[in-house]
Amino acid sequence: MDEAKVRVTIRIEMDEHRRAISMLESLLPDNVGIPEGLSIDFHADERILVLVFEVRLGASENSSSSRRRMATLIHTIDEVLDHINTMVRVMSVGIK
Repeated sequence: MDEAKVRVTIRIEMDEHRRAISMLESLLPDNVGIPEGLSIDFHADERILVLVFEVRLGASENSSSSRRRMATLIHTIDEVLDHINTMVRVMSVGIK
């Protein structure tokens, strides 16, 4: 059996390109020390912040290992979204 992958893509529309870039730049430091088997790609497409998370679930792994990797994926996505939520609040305060 081939290696399975789970990919989650999140697209967040910002009100302008400059904000999408600012958000992207704030996320880049988080893109280090990624757990084994997990990959992350963040980029901006005009006003859209695109977050792509992918986890490899090896065919030879037991179900416990696959569950741990899925839990890691979910935890990582939760952390990134929490960071984005914080940044959106900070950007909103700066606007007023």
